[in-house]
Amino acid sequence: MLASACLVGADFGRPDPETLVLGKTTEKEIRDRFGEPSSQSTAQVKDKVVTVVRYTQIEPRPAVVLGRTLVYSFYQDKLVGFDYSSSFENDKTDFDETLPGRIKRGETTLRQVLALLGRPTGQFIYPSPYVWAQDQRAFVYSYSRNDRPPPGGTLQTINKFLAITFDSHDVVAETSLTTTVTSRPSR
Repeated sequence: MLASACLVGADFGRPDPETLVLGKTTEKEIRDRFGEPSSQSTAQVKDKVVTVVRYTQIEPRPAVVLGRTLVYSFYQDKLVGFDYSSSFENDKTDFDETLPGRIKRGETTLRQVLALLGRPTGQFIYPSPYVWAQDQRAFVYSYSRNDRPPPGGTLQTINKFLAITFDSHDVVAETSLTTTVTSRPSR
């Protein structure tokens, strides 16, 4: 295992949405900017094949494994989505999972979502797992944390993911919140 002060993976920060143009930025532009991804996969969205590239950075510490993940999704070499998650203190993406309960489908606007939750960690357009129609778009909020226990303790992983899909009038069409906590004995 690497020393606790080591960074593993590419060093990157939260992307500025102004530098990413959904439907236009190419996979080559992302690879030129960030280098080779940590992993790459494909996903099926209806009859479309979407390429997903993932950049990961971790920093093991005594009580926690800090991490950043940056995911880009492409359809026909054009960016259809991105998401960023961080448990580093200076750019942590944690969010209050009770707040989405205030969002009303068919009523809450994009502007109201931003006022309630702040800037999203990612955005998606069609085709993506969060946007199934060409006239929609989605904001996502994501966070993940891994707590390292002392020897013989329990390793705990917390994941939170919120997807909010907006219709063509920027009104909430759908929301999906997933929070998981998994525990396993440490070695």
